Amino acid sequence: MIIPDSLYPVERLYKYIELGTIKTFKKGSAVLIPGEEPKALIYILSGRIKVNLVVDDGRERFIYTAGKYNMMGRLFEAYNQYYIVALEKTEICYFTKQQLEQIFQKDQEVFFDIIKNYHAKISYYMRQMAEMDLYNPTIRVVRLLYKLCMTKGVAIGDSFEIQIDLSLKRISEITGAHYVTVSKVLGGLKKKNIIEKNKNTIIIHDLKGLKRLTQETHIFSNQGRSLDNDLFSL
Repeated sequence: MIIPDSLYPVERLYKYIELGTIKTFKKGSAVLIPGEEPKALIYILSGRIKVNLVVDDGRERFIYTAGKYNMMGRLFEAYNQYYIVALEKTEICYFTKQQLEQIFQKDQEVFFDIIKNYHAKISYYMRQMAEMDLYNPTIRVVRLLYKLCMTKGVAIGDSFEIQIDLSLKRISEITGAHYVTVSKVLGGLKKKNIIEKNKNTIIIHDLKGLKRLTQETHIFSNQGRSLDNDLFSL
């Protein structure tokens, strides 16, 4: 999983939505506000949500987006500073602990699918923590682009094309790099004819050059100057 989007959907749970409580949210409306504790599993029937974590000073950190059949567990008292917004018209089913117990008694596979959902999220964020620790922001952006090419790229002549709507803001949220850093990285890569990014398309012209950059923890030129300034300056 490269993009934190719909990490392991739990389709099997849909069979039991008559046991839960269904609510509909308009685009842009709050599904969950900081401090709210619904004590329920949030299960998406249709639409899409964005999950942000709110820290003590009020700033928000993007966590993931989720679509149909995905879920977020808010059953137990824990850190409750999450802000969830509907990115489009969204229908959600809420399951309480008691309702889930009924479902598990009928269908144990639902339980294991939910465990797989949690495992997918934990695995993704463990890798993200390692990336944050091992690579500086410019390299994290480069590595994201390379991984996208490896998983979604289609060879067209001597280049690779990725059909994806991935804004600079979204890249910034995923990698933890500042928006300005993302802009400079993409500008530098375009200047060197390695990558070209449009609204819904990323074109990789020099895959070997991109791969070479991913293998560095920090990029330096032979003269000892940071290649972040050489390659990625606008």
